Amino acid sequence: MKRHVFFPSLLLLCGVLLAACQSPHSQAPQSAPGLEVQPLRPGIWMHISYNTFDGVVYPSNGLIVREGDHLVLLDSAWGAEATEELLVWIDEEIGLPVDRALSTHFHSDRTGGVAVLEAAGIPVWSHPMTQRLSAEEGNPVPPNALSGIDAPGSATGFGTVEVFYPGGGHARDNIMVWLPEQKMLYGGCAVRELATDNLGNTADADLAHWPRAIRNAQTRYPGAETVIPGHGEPGGPELLEHMHALFE
Repeated sequence: MKRHVFFPSLLLLCGVLLAACQSPHSQAPQSAPGLEVQPLRPGIWMHISYNTFDGVVYPSNGLIVREGDHLVLLDSAWGAEATEELLVWIDEEIGLPVDRALSTHFHSDRTGGVAVLEAAGIPVWSHPMTQRLSAEEGNPVPPNALSGIDAPGSATGFGTVEVFYPGGGHARDNIMVWLPEQKMLYGGCAVRELATDNLGNTADADLAHWPRAIRNAQTRYPGAETVIPGHGEPGGPELLEHMHALFE
């Protein structure tokens, strides 16, 4: 099967990244222009899927992490179709099985492909709160809940990575993932890219706690060299400092 990867034009990409600031996750997506996969480090890939709302295209990031002879998927692609395409890409280009997956909060850009993953025999995990909020929202529900991350600032092992619950931010259940070998923090939608000048979709946000959630991440991972936001371009620890500027 021929690999299908979408590379937007420079003009469209600029518009996409700026538009991501306003991503209305609670609305039903209309279509998926495609899927892009970018290598970040040896054994680490960032998958970017797209959805369209009111004629505007928005990107969403996730990670593929190699652990020896298998892979870990951090967030599904945005929707069932894009997640199916992602699994095909992984099979053809990496050729290793996905051992497990993690949804970093309950919005559809994180959970939209849960059913596809489960049908492929890939167990999907999440924060316990994500299960409840997904069900309330009508989004796919991750079947497995992690233990030990109920309190803000708590963390648990997830194979070679660490899952960290900084407390509520972009959503009450948003979690982050620390990749110690790469000194990489997958901040998910609790972290915004540098190109943004606002907090984006705050319909489900915990605005009172969000600044503390970022401080919790900075305190726990002072050695982070790479930070991956939920939407837009990766950067370094300056992304976390940028969040404090946005809160002000």
